[in-house]
Formats: sequence, structure tokens, C-alpha cells
Amino acid sequence: DHMEKPTINILGGWVNVLGFMLQVRKPNYYKAINSYDADSESTRLSDMICDAWKFTESKINNITADASKLQFTEPEVFVNCSVDQFEGTSWYNVIPSRSIVCLQTTTLPSENAPWHICQETKTVDELIERYPMDYLYRGELQLPLGSGSYTRLMVIGIKK
Repeated sequence: DHMEKPTINILGGWVNVLGFMLQVRKPNYYKAINSYDADSESTRLSDMICDAWKFTESKINNITADASKLQFTEPEVFVNCSVDQFEGTSWYNVIPSRSIVCLQTTTLPSENAPWHICQETKTVDELIERYPMDYLYRGELQLPLGSGSYTRLMVIGIKK
């Protein structure tokens, strides 16, 4: 079964610290870890971070690409920790049905620089409505930001 040793696809990977942590903590657990980011500088930095600790052949691939133009055929694991920084849902539409999907976003308003917020989400219910799945987890975490705070929203599910 492909989920016994899954391929992890990180959409909007930035400098791919998540992929690095997954590889360091459980190096034999994944078939591959693919990080996609539209910014080539992020990909370059991802390569530097992920290659710095390479003692064996890396399973991490850092790829410059527009997530909404990717093509996947098999259900895999997909992570997007910056949903609020993506325009619309076209990136979500490329994820195959029956994939495990983990999404995170913030309640930061779109004018909050330097976060590059493209779509605001105020509640977990709003996130659930926008991205239909059979949900396994939903939660939120209040975090400090300067003199205020914001909420980090997270959902995990199986895409229908």
C-alpha cells in the first residue's frame, strides 16, 4: 500500500524546514518528500538547508513550480501550511481524491505585511467549507504577534 511509505508533497514549502524536519526525525518513513514553491530563491535556500545534513542519499526534492499547475495521479500525502498565501483553490483541485491532506492558515488580515495574505479565513468552519474532505482533525491555536495575536487554523482529512 502506498500509504505505508508515503510520498509527502509540501505545497508552498518556502525554505522547506518541514521537509528537513521530517527527513531528520524519521529518515526511513517516507518514499520521498517533495517541496513545491513558486519562488526560485526559496528553492535555492531549501536545497542549502536540506543538503547541509545529508549523510545518505536525500529523499527530499525542492522544486520551483506553481502548485496549481502540478499534476498528480495517485493519492499521496499533501501539506499546505500557508493556505492564506495562495490565490483561490486551484492548487487544491490538483490533489487527487483519497489523498491525506493537512492544511494550515492564519486569521491574519490581507493587509498584514510581510505575510503576503491572498485569502482571509476567519474560522475553522470557513476553512472546512472551502476545502471539502472527510475530516479527521480540526483545531486552532492562538499565537502572539507583536502587541496582539492571531489564530493558526489547522485541518487534516481525506480528500473526497
